[in-house]
Amino acid sequence: MKPIYTIIFLCIFFFSNQQSEIQYQPVKGYTFVGEDNDMCQLFYIIHDEKEWNALFKPYPGHYVKEITNIDWQKYNAIATVKTGREAWRLEAKRLELDEGEFIFEYEAQKTDENLSWKNASPLVIIAPKKNFKAVQFVENGRMIKKLHNFTSKRDF
Repeated sequence: MKPIYTIIFLCIFFFSNQQSEIQYQPVKGYTFVGEDNDMCQLFYIIHDEKEWNALFKPYPGHYVKEITNIDWQKYNAIATVKTGREAWRLEAKRLELDEGEFIFEYEAQKTDENLSWKNASPLVIIAPKKNFKAVQFVENGRMIKKLHNFTSKRDF
């Protein structure tokens, strides 16, 4: 009888856990060109090509431009941009869907500070469109922003 209870427990555990890891694609080779007057951290959910083009342009040079043929009917872009007089290394770690909310985990490490110019360090991923109501941005293990999925306009 014990094995059947173990199987039932495992089934209940796995099916009750609403978290599921989502496959995403990091985007490189683009520079941020959106508004950044306030010198802070910005957060975006990008739904279409028009929104994308208002925020990002191909970086000059030899970088691969992965976004060129994205199907905006199937995918969204999720982005954060650190602006100011510091340079950052931002690296995506994981994207999960938990009870209707994306949890976007990434690491941020300051690489330079007191720059003589204004810098923008973007982190962008492409994720499948899912039925989600918000994105939680989790930086270095700490949630720093929750952006609701209304439009790609900034959510202060």
